Amino acid sequence: MGIKDIRFHQWLGIEDAEAPFIFGMQENPNMLNHVGSIHACIQLTLAEASAGEFLRRQFINHAAQLIPVVRKNEGKFSKPANGKLMAMVDFYNCNKEDILKEIESKSRFSIQTKVVLTDESGAKTLTAVFDWFVVKKE
Repeated sequence: MGIKDIRFHQWLGIEDAEAPFIFGMQENPNMLNHVGSIHACIQLTLAEASAGEFLRRQFINHAAQLIPVVRKNEGKFSKPANGKLMAMVDFYNCNKEDILKEIESKSRFSIQTKVVLTDESGAKTLTAVFDWFVVKKE
């Protein structure tokens, strides 16, 4: 199952975005909080989905044998989110080459990703770090 095949992600309207972004989504009235901006939980969902897709793309040749799950998340909200949201993702405190070595030598390991969300005005709305626990299928 792909990230966008998850029914909750479909309901939210998570969609592919142009590089350097991974995923994006349009604001809709069901997403708004009590002050009229996009709810924090919606932003975290987009961030987590984008981080998962980033990992899938980075390790496409190994994706069928890896099961990543979020172990921990730490986020900071910067500005209210309005309009279309876009997510950029990169590794955090690790690199692809070292992770490829771990894939070859270990049955379980950790990866950190950093996600930055921006809204259609270009304002940074969320910066989040996700700690992923990854298990190799036997």
